[in-house]
Amino acid sequence: VFALAPMIVGWSPTVVTTGSMGPTVDAGTVVHVDHSVDLQRLGPGAIITYDDPNVDGRRVTHRVVEVLRAEDGGPTTGFRTKGDANRAADAAVVPLDAVHGATRLVVPYAGVPRVWASEGDWWLVGLLVVSTSIAAVVALDTLASYVTGRTMFRRRSVSAAIAVAIAAMLGGPATNATFAGSTDTTSSTFVATASWYLDAIDADGPVAHWRLDDAPTGVATTVLTEDFESPVAFTQFGSGQVAPSTLQARSGATSAHKTANNDPNGAWAPLPSTVSGSFTFDVWVYRPSSAPGGSVDRLGLEDGSFGGYTFYADHGGNRLRIDRRDGGAATTVSSNVAFDPPEDEWYRLQLVRSGDDLVVSAFDGAGTQLATVTATDATYTTFDRFVVRGGHDYFVDDLVVTQDPPPPTVVDRIGTEDGVPSGTLAPGQPSLLDGLPGTPASFGFDGVSGVLIGDDPLINLTTRAERTVELWFEADSVAGRQVLFEEGGTVNGLSIYLDGGRLYGRAWGASTNWSNPLQVSTGPTAIATGQRHHVSVVLDAVGSRTLELYLDGVLVGTATKTDAGLWNAHSDDNAIGRVNGGTQYHDGNSSAAAWFDGRVDEVVMFNTALPADRVAAHWFAGR
Repeated sequence: VFALAPMIVGWSPTVVTTGSMGPTVDAGTVVHVDHSVDLQRLGPGAIITYDDPNVDGRRVTHRVVEVLRAEDGGPTTGFRTKGDANRAADAAVVPLDAVHGATRLVVPYAGVPRVWASEGDWWLVGLLVVSTSIAAVVALDTLASYVTGRTMFRRRSVSAAIAVAIAAMLGGPATNATFAGSTDTTSSTFVATASWYLDAIDADGPVAHWRLDDAPTGVATTVLTEDFESPVAFTQFGSGQVAPSTLQARSGATSAHKTANNDPNGAWAPLPSTVSGSFTFDVWVYRPSSAPGGSVDRLGLEDGSFGGYTFYADHGGNRLRIDRRDGGAATTVSSNVAFDPPEDEWYRLQLVRSGDDLVVSAFDGAGTQLATVTATDATYTTFDRFVVRGGHDYFVDDLVVTQDPPPPTVVDRIGTEDGVPSGTLAPGQPSLLDGLPGTPASFGFDGVSGVLIGDDPLINLTTRAERTVELWFEADSVAGRQVLFEEGGTVNGLSIYLDGGRLYGRAWGASTNWSNPLQVSTGPTAIATGQRHHVSVVLDAVGSRTLELYLDGVLVGTATKTDAGLWNAHSDDNAIGRVNGGTQYHDGNSSAAAWFDGRVDEVVMFNTALPADRVAAHWFAGR
C-alpha cells in the first residue's frame, strides 16, 4: 500500500538498486518522486532523482550538497550531488533539465524483489511469489470462513493478484544510488571525509583555516615528588625557617613546617633538574586557625636569582592572586579573586604556567575547585628551585612539580598566522566531523586554556567590507560566558561566544564609521552540552549591511547596520577558545575571562560574505 498508494497524488515510485545512499536509502527501497517540486527552492540536503549526465538512460537518486547559481545570486542553474555513503561528491554537475523531482517518501524493502531480479536471483523472486501466495490464500480463506462460514475467495484469483503486485514491483522503474566513478565505499553508512569537507570550504577561497588536528608533542614529565618523609636540603633565607615536623602530615608522618617571620623570608630547595617553559606545581597546605603569624601561604618556582612566580592565598584578607618574584621581591601580576582558604584541614594549591599564561587554582580535600585566578607574564622561563615563603605558621606536604611537554603548534593550512596554545589544552581529541569520530583531529579546552593567533594582513590588519568565520564545537559546559572565537579589541572586532547557554555573534567598528554594533543570537534556542554544532557568522559591512548567524546550516539571526561604513582594520590579536586582549559582548561589557570548556574543530575564515547555500553546504559536508 505504501509503495503504490502515493501514486494517487501524482508521485511516481522508483526502486533504488544500489547502496551508495545508505543507510537513508538502501538498495531495495522504493522512493516516491514529486515531479511538481519547485527546483528553485531546493537546497543542500534534498534528495533528487535525475538523469545521469555521464550515462545515457541511467537514472540516479543522490543528495544535493551544493546549489549552483547564476552570477550575483541569481536563480539556481544546477546541483552538485553526492551519495551519502560515497567518499566524495559526484564529479558531474546536474543541470535543472535533468532533474525529475525530489524524494517525498521512502518505503524500505518494498523494492527488494526488483534488486533480486537485477542480480539474477530469480529463485528468490519465485520463492517470494509462492510463499506469499500460499500465506495470503490461507489467511484470507480462514478469515472468510470465520466471518461467513464459507470461502469468499478463489485461491487462483488471490494467487494471481499477488503475482501481479510483485510483478509490478519487478517491472517498475529503477534508479541507481550510484557510486561516482572516482570514489569508493567501505560500508553503507554516511561517511564525511576530511577531503570532502576541504573540497567544500576550499571552493569558497578561505584566507585562514586552523584545523586543530595537530597531534600531542609529548607527555608531561614528573620532575619532583616530595612527601617530606626524608630530610630535604632546605636553604634558609632571611629570618624565615622551614623544617620537618610531625605535628601535621597529609601522608606519612612528616611535613614541612614554615615558621618565623613573614614574606619574603623562608627557605628553598633545589629541583632535581631545571624546569623551563611550561610547568605544573601542586602542593598541599595546612594552616591552623590558631596560627600566630602572618596569614598568607606563598609558594612557587624560582631561579638562582630568586626570579619566578608564586601564589598568594590570604587567610586574613580572603583572596587569591599571582605574584612575580624579582630578586625575591613580590610584584602582583593578577587581579585579586575572592577566596576563603580552608583552615584546620589540608587543601591543595596549584600553579600552572603555559607559555606566557599563569593559572592558580585552589581545591578542597575532595578535589572540588574553590577558586581560580589567571595572569599573563613572560619575564621568567627557567626555574631550578621550589620556594616556601609567606606568613607563619603553616604546613606543606605532598609537593609535585611536573614539566609540561612543548605545546603543539596550531597550524594555519592556508599559510597565514599559526596559533600558539595557552594553558593546558588537550590536542588529539576525536574529530567533530561526522564519519571521522575516532580520528584525533580536534582540541579540548578546559575553561582556562585557549589558542592565540597573531596579526596578519589577511586576517585583521586590513579594512574589510565582508567577513565569514565558521567553526565546529561541542560544549562540555554552558555555564557563564565562553568565547569560541574573537578578533580585534573593544573598538573594532568580531566575536562568537556562548552566554547562559545561548550562542551569540557580534561585530563592531567604533573607530570611525559604525553607528551601531551588530548583534545576533540563537534567541530562545539553548545550546546543550555534549552536542556538536557548526556555527557561521557572516558579516556584510557595506552591501546588505547585515550580520548573520547560522547554526548547523540554518539562519537563526540577522542584524542590520544603519550605515554603510567599512569594517576597520584592528591590530589586536585573535584567539580561539579565549579572549586575546579585549572584546565586546551583547551587554556592553568586555572581559578577558571568558574561556571555553569543550572541543573546537575546523576554524575557517573568509574575506567574503558567504551566501546561505554555501554555509549550508559546508555544514552538510561535515555533518
